[in-house]
Amino acid sequence: MMKFDLMVQTRDMAITMMARSVAVPESIAVWPLIVRLANIIDEPGSLILVANEAGEVVIRTGVASARSLAHLQPEATAA
Repeated sequence: MMKFDLMVQTRDMAITMMARSVAVPESIAVWPLIVRLANIIDEPGSLILVANEAGEVVIRTGVASARSLAHLQPEATAA
């Protein structure tokens, strides 16, 4: 299992922790979580940051870009 922290960075560079130490079986499995998070963020221009266990940002994507991946991640849009 791998663990990641998911954060949101607003346009004014403020960072909000959304989820800490989220365990996934492999790194690719974090993308449905990113899409789900993008669908609930309501602040234009925000970024989603994903940091590994060492605290290094390994994924940095815009909310609009993440939302555009929803069709590739059907489990992320399921209720």
